[in-house]
Amino acid sequence: MIFFTMAEHLFRRDYMELLQDKILEEALALKDEMIKNRRHLHEHPELGMDLKQTQAYVAERLKEMGYADVKRVGQAGLTVTVGQGTGKTILLRADMDALPILEDNELPYKSKIDGRMHACGHDMHTTMLLAAAKILKKYEQEIPGVVKLMFQPGEETMEGAKDMVAAGILENPRPDAGVMIHVMPGMPFDPGALTVTGAGPSMASVDWFKITVIGTGGHGSMPYLAVDPIVPMTAIHSGLSAIQSRELPPNAVVAVTVGEISGGVTSNVIPGEMVMGGTIRTYDEKHRQFIKERMTEIVTHIAKAFRCEGTVEFPAGAPFFESSKELSEHIQKVLPAYVGADKALPVFDSDVPAMGSEDFAVISQEIPACVMILAASDARKGQTYGVHHPKLILDEDALPYGAAAYAGVALSWLAANQ
Repeated sequence: MIFFTMAEHLFRRDYMELLQDKILEEALALKDEMIKNRRHLHEHPELGMDLKQTQAYVAERLKEMGYADVKRVGQAGLTVTVGQGTGKTILLRADMDALPILEDNELPYKSKIDGRMHACGHDMHTTMLLAAAKILKKYEQEIPGVVKLMFQPGEETMEGAKDMVAAGILENPRPDAGVMIHVMPGMPFDPGALTVTGAGPSMASVDWFKITVIGTGGHGSMPYLAVDPIVPMTAIHSGLSAIQSRELPPNAVVAVTVGEISGGVTSNVIPGEMVMGGTIRTYDEKHRQFIKERMTEIVTHIAKAFRCEGTVEFPAGAPFFESSKELSEHIQKVLPAYVGADKALPVFDSDVPAMGSEDFAVISQEIPACVMILAASDARKGQTYGVHHPKLILDEDALPYGAAAYAGVALSWLAANQ
């Protein structure tokens, strides 16, 4: 019996090697379908955790592929599994939410909803995972384990991964590893080229903050009868920059960014309230906590010094992303077989720390995880707009390679880890 099991394993391993050439071929054959799905999602962007149309669209496509177990997870997430139901499990994740950005393009499939845009490529991510789901379903009997697909809301607001974890995405079955793809525009590579994060911390933690300063409004001609919240807010803005320059070591990898200041309705009225919002990003949990504590002290005391009330809220956040050494090395090894040697780039390594954040980091703190990075526009051809820009245009030629990478990495990892 032991000999039979080993022989069966060797046969399956050889068969998986034969599948390598098929995966990209299958993905390329699905390109037109992927473009259709991607453009539908791009035209109908939804925000945060409110993804009713997107969730329904993804669920319907999965059911058409033969997935009978489409399950809602949390507020707006979806999951299905494919494979033999025994052995190891690998998680593949795609995020589905858009951004509150007014698209500044004249594409035939531009956003139909003013003030919303898929400016971070989540429409591409969802489309590629749908295509991978179709490929994996076709070869389900050959999958040596279980592939669990995670369609996630609320990545931009750092709510979605936490919500899906709380709702059980890491249970029944519990994944043994997790992989996501993120598009990267403006890279000097052909669309479809892929790299992977190396071992260790690879993306920063993030905390959103909201600072509110409350004074007493009044007429612009009589400021002495008002308590102007603009004055302490400007002092707070200056004080925040001193945290990094004066209170942290010079080698601290930190970014404190203010992205929003609002208050007032007209020029001759002193407002009663000012609001300032932004993000804190670090690679050190001690620095992360220290900044939040000092921010609270600075806001409270500066506001009080100007006879105002100041408060700070931290409504959402995520830890830094921990990239698995073993999983990264596996992906580096197998990518050429599934997307072609010309599309497989060396491991992602930058002299400048990547301060971008990703709430899949929540998953990376629970199971070994990695991020594959997909070139989706060519800077050599003048396509230089980055993510979160209203003029961003992503190259749909990249779609088949992302789909092949999702499917290929899942199949190869399962085969190598049974």
